[in-house]
Amino acid sequence: MIDRFRGDAGRENLIDSLMEQAIAGGNRDIANEFADRLDLVAVAQGEALITQDADDNDLFLIVAGSFNVIINGRNVAVRGRGDHVGEMALIEPTQRRSASVIAGESSIVAKLSSAQVTDIASRHPEIYRAIARALARRLLERNRLVGAHREIIKVFIISSAEALPVARIIQNSFEHDPFQVILWTDGVFRATSYALEALEAAVDESDFAIAVAHNDDLTLFRGQEWPSPRDNVVFELGLFMGRLGRKRAILMEPREDKVKLPSDLSGIMTIPYSYAAGREAAAMMAPACNHLRDHINEWGPFNG
Repeated sequence: MIDRFRGDAGRENLIDSLMEQAIAGGNRDIANEFADRLDLVAVAQGEALITQDADDNDLFLIVAGSFNVIINGRNVAVRGRGDHVGEMALIEPTQRRSASVIAGESSIVAKLSSAQVTDIASRHPEIYRAIARALARRLLERNRLVGAHREIIKVFIISSAEALPVARIIQNSFEHDPFQVILWTDGVFRATSYALEALEAAVDESDFAIAVAHNDDLTLFRGQEWPSPRDNVVFELGLFMGRLGRKRAILMEPREDKVKLPSDLSGIMTIPYSYAAGREAAAMMAPACNHLRDHINEWGPFNG
């Protein structure tokens, strides 16, 4: 696909694409100067274009495809054709990258160095106005994602009714930790509230969300019966991952059973546990709870 924009034959396609860029504002002169300076780069799906905390400061114009903007492991936005990414480090060269930008599909970007953009903008100051407008919009986006600053880590646990004994052991294991642990039975769902809205609110107010898988049901898969968690737990796990990111959405699954999960949930943070009802239940769960504690302490509060 990148060949469509290269050479004399692809020049007009490239100019048309650059004129559609928000930063160019339809100005053919700007598009021509960009075309003279830029490097076209093909980016494979899943490849990182920008890495959070890196110290590079190039600007990227998205010519084709789309990218996910990831902050602290959480997908916060999608940028597509006509958008630009990397402008914050361009404006303030001493600032490290504030987000990772990962290709959501095979994509093409036009790469411009800070010096190149500065030189072109010296003749076309409207470039800076376009960047300022984009930053203002993105600040509003970011404000919607940032909740109240929390010093105490808030953990939300969901499970089936059958797995409540496991969930309660997890909750009790953090009694002496600086965590606020809320179980779904702790008044989250009220008679007057719609369950999904209450669940979304609980996750939005949390730093971590934990789904406890239990061999509640059996699923027929390729001629075999596999233990599988209840459908609502799988759905809620997917919601956790979408809201908080994979590192803060955690699946606790029984070590002894091969729990069947949808392929869409592959790669999620998983901690296996051992459980049997009786006096030794908490001791059996202790290694998994310790692993969970270490993970929570490592990532800390999610304050945007």
